[in-house]
Amino acid sequence: MDIEIKVDEKCSETKIIIYTNLVNEEIKNIIDGISSINQKSLKAYKDDKMYILNQNDIETIYSENGKIFARFNNEIYTLKNRLYELESILNKKIFTRISNSEIVNFNKVENIDFKILGTLIINFKSGNKSYASRRYIPKIKEFLEA
Repeated sequence: MDIEIKVDEKCSETKIIIYTNLVNEEIKNIIDGISSINQKSLKAYKDDKMYILNQNDIETIYSENGKIFARFNNEIYTLKNRLYELESILNKKIFTRISNSEIVNFNKVENIDFKILGTLIINFKSGNKSYASRRYIPKIKEFLEA
């Protein structure tokens, strides 16, 4: 692999170009790494104030009554993004969707309870719980095996 950096004082925004003959696993990892550097935080709102939340500290992101919320340190913040936008922004190594209305940070999960047939109860280290819908169970299992 050859790395080339050009410094241009007239350049107003950093641009990364990858020249390759094949998009393989190495290239995908480079893209994921660059993307995660750029997307480590999210803008969130609470009490007429804007906060910058580190995505690694977010426990869960969910929709309720047409709005998007993030639970961060047991406090609820409002986000202006849609769930599908967040799903593409968030670090795919720690976040996965567990239902149509929720994305979970699995670094914050303590355990997964299989007691109810066809449903997963996700217990967080904070004591909070979430419920995974039946149709997302294969996706969650695939995420956990990766």
